[in-house]
Order: sequence, then C-alpha cells, then structure tokens
Amino acid sequence: MNPQASPPRHAGAALSLFPAPPAVCVAMHDVAPATWTRCASLLKAMSEVAPVPFTLLVVPNYHRQGDRVPDWYEQALREHLARGDELALHGYAHQDEAPLPRTPRQWWRRRIMTAAEGEFSALDTSAARNRLSAGLGWCRQHGWPVEGFVAPAWLLSPGTWQALENLPLSYTTTATGFHLLHPRRSVDMPAIAYSTRSRARLGLSLAWHGLRPLPRAPGVRIALHPDDAGQPAVIRQLQGLLESLLRSRMALTKRAFAAALLGRRPPQAAAGAPAGDKAPYAGSTSASESVASVAPRAEPASTSLG
Repeated sequence: MNPQASPPRHAGAALSLFPAPPAVCVAMHDVAPATWTRCASLLKAMSEVAPVPFTLLVVPNYHRQGDRVPDWYEQALREHLARGDELALHGYAHQDEAPLPRTPRQWWRRRIMTAAEGEFSALDTSAARNRLSAGLGWCRQHGWPVEGFVAPAWLLSPGTWQALENLPLSYTTTATGFHLLHPRRSVDMPAIAYSTRSRARLGLSLAWHGLRPLPRAPGVRIALHPDDAGQPAVIRQLQGLLESLLRSRMALTKRAFAAALLGRRPPQAAAGAPAGDKAPYAGSTSASESVASVAPRAEPASTSLG
C-alpha cells in the first residue's frame, strides 16, 4: 500500500529456495517507549490466535523524543527476547529529515503517503550509514542482538542500499520483498498492513484485505502499527487473517525466515502452533503483574505505514 524504492537492478537474482511450508512473519512496527502500551495490546491480540513469534521493529530515538531506555521498557524487550522474539532496527528517529522534496512526485511520496516519516527515503550513502551505525550502536549498548533493518515506510534511497553493503546486517525488507544481504538476494514477501489516518483510508484497508485472496508468496508479513490498536475492526480482521495463514504456513521471525532461505533449519522456538492449540503469551499477565503496565500513557502513534 506504500510506494517504496526498489532495490537496484544489479541487486541479484531471486532466491529459488524458500521454507517448506511457506512462512508468515508477524512484525510490530514503531516500537518505542511512547508507543509500547499500544504495541503490547496488539501483540496480546495476535497471541490469542496462536503463540507465534514476533519481530519487534525498534526505533532508538522515536520522533526525536530522546534515546533513553526506561527500566520497564528494557525489561519488556528482554522478556520478548527470552520467549524467542526478535528485535530489528527500524530507522533511528522515524522522521524524514532530508532536504525538502523537489518534485510533486517526491512531495506526494514523502509528505502525503508517508506523513513525513520515510526516514531513509532520500538520504545519501553517508547520511544513511551514520543513522544505521548510530542505531546499531544503541542496540549494542543495551546488549540487544540485531540482524535486520526495516526502513520506516519501507522506503530505501539508493544511498541507503549502498550503505547496507558495508554494515553487519543480514536482511532488509521493502513493501513487497524480503532481501538477504551480502550478497543481495530477494524473494517475494508482501506485507499486510492497514492505513488508519482517516476514515476513508481505514475503510479502504478493511475492504481490500477482506476481499482479496491470501498471498501465495513464499513469505507473507503481517505488519502491525501502533494505531491499529485503536481499531477493533482492524484487530478482528488481523486475527482472522493470521488464523487463516497459519493453516498452511509456519510462523517465523524474520531472522528465522532468513535462515530458512539459506537452507538452515529454523529454531524450534520460532515455529508457530495450530490456531486451536493456544499457549499463553509471555506478555499476557494481569495488569498487576505485567512489566508493560507501568508504561506512561502512550503518545500519538506514527500515522504512516512503516
């Protein structure tokens, strides 16, 4: 549903290997202290379908609100890592701070479609490398292993693709594809995502995902965004889609999906469970027991997909 910069044509051939059975990855975008209450609510809703693993896309300095990590937030992420979930880097600030767009097409893509949050949509190689390195350093500082990068709004400039060539990351994604790095190889992996910025966009999203057939690609992503938590109709539809996908797909983190593409056996903890075989989700304790329950009231969420 979002435009994205495609990988350069020399990016490499599509992969011929893919997991058997095909995979579904559930990714929680825009993870930060300011959004955590809504993120946790969505993760709990997905876990009610099945105890699937999650890929949490963390933003070090979300909307320039500061990169401090509260104790409750660090503990919550460590609990997710302990249950087999994955952390991936989701930009640094989640804001498009590059020079202003010069053409109507650029303005539409960077200001209207993505609400000025496509952080890596127009960066040169040096700027992209600096932000990626800062984000990776922030993760290392907290002892969080990170192998993947997902650009906000799935927009990667040519300079960002170049920067990724020399960084210790194993994969990235666009709106329609999953891309292994070093060397770069790609496979189709469409994203199921909702736009909730207006009633019209919400209605179109619900209609689109309610009517179209399930994707038949090797991998499918369910891309959760904090604002989804305020839309009961979106949550119900997401739960139904996940249940349907799990009938023929294995639930994996993106890191496990990358391993499967390379012919490695995904970790047992990353495998999904049948929809009828529900196990408790690690974060679904009562309000008095939940670490996340002490989070401050959430700030307004990201308004763009990505």
